[in-house]
Amino acid sequence: MISAIELSNHFEVYVFELNAEIGLPSISPGIISNLQQLDNYITKEQINFLQPKEIGDGFSVRSEWVLKHLAVTAAEKNVQIFTRTRISESFSTKNGFSIEYTGAGPNNMGQIECNYLVDDRQWTYSPPGAKYHNISVEPSLRPNFGSFHPMHGGTALTSDCTGIPTTITAYNRYEGLTEVWQKNPEWIPKHGWIESISCQLPVLEKNRTIDAQIHAGRLTANHLNEVN
Repeated sequence: MISAIELSNHFEVYVFELNAEIGLPSISPGIISNLQQLDNYITKEQINFLQPKEIGDGFSVRSEWVLKHLAVTAAEKNVQIFTRTRISESFSTKNGFSIEYTGAGPNNMGQIECNYLVDDRQWTYSPPGAKYHNISVEPSLRPNFGSFHPMHGGTALTSDCTGIPTTITAYNRYEGLTEVWQKNPEWIPKHGWIESISCQLPVLEKNRTIDAQIHAGRLTANHLNEVN
């Protein structure tokens, strides 16, 4: 979303999202070190809505709502967002790429010609048995977050997380819940998970943060603006 917003002043931007909503489900840990970075993309009211909680590593927020607010900004800047839509075929052309897509509705399919293709599928949540984007050509750019590996996340009552092992990453949030990430799903909260997810995340914790995604989005936009 960051690169889409940054590029929208100079490009027509299209975003293809497999899931029904931007931000749901979110596989992005809700931690940001420099909260002021969001000032460039969402309003003060939206930031207050996130109710960021200051913790040792910065601020904890619900990452799905960060993405939703960013999607609103992108839409206001005329970024075309296609949800529940899969890239079914991709081809290289003389001027860039040809993209064929298929959506959820009977008539929601088409083809677009574009100069640049950014492949950020690494952050897409795909449940077992789900369809995937079919990008068979080398894209213009693939944001670099390093290697990914399986992770298991969930939210639990903060009162259940007081004795959580130090090998597990936990972010206390404002509403009395704690976001938990662990490599192996060994620890289980006393009252169970309120929600849970299994996904792929960067091996390096610093590359999982909202800061890292903002940085990568800006780098992507800067690169495409320079080569355009």
